[in-house]
Amino acid sequence: MKVILGQNDFFGVPFPLVLADRFFNIYADNDRLNLDIFRWDEETRQPVYEVLAGQAQDENISTNPTGIVTFGHPDTGAFLYKFRPKPGVSQIFGKVPVDKEIEVRITDHDIKVMDGERQMCYLARNQFVGMAIGIQVYADGSMAMGVNALPPGMELERRTA
Repeated sequence: MKVILGQNDFFGVPFPLVLADRFFNIYADNDRLNLDIFRWDEETRQPVYEVLAGQAQDENISTNPTGIVTFGHPDTGAFLYKFRPKPGVSQIFGKVPVDKEIEVRITDHDIKVMDGERQMCYLARNQFVGMAIGIQVYADGSMAMGVNALPPGMELERRTA
């Protein structure tokens, strides 16, 4: 299964993006993209879903009939980030605070990881094949690409059509 984000192809990559403790499972669903977002609870070794099949699981997350998912800060309600399920347009934009403010911008042209105004990473026209995580941005701002290490207790299951 292939997912295209910012002119980057992800073939068989269940998590094209992991931001701090949030796992973004972005997958093709007919002619659009769908999204699961969860945090991994290392104590219970279970996912805690914020979004499941494009549907909000928390009060600070809203969806609309076209599938756009908008996330607000759990305490203040302030806008954090938005996901659009339509391929070929800006798909994820906004900011998610970690130890410092790190921004991942996925547009129809590229993927950028920003630390304030400093560009940490720019990706366009890349292929990621068969790894568990395409791009991982850690809470301290460091990052890695092509990651196969998953948190303790997390196992991948193969989906069948």
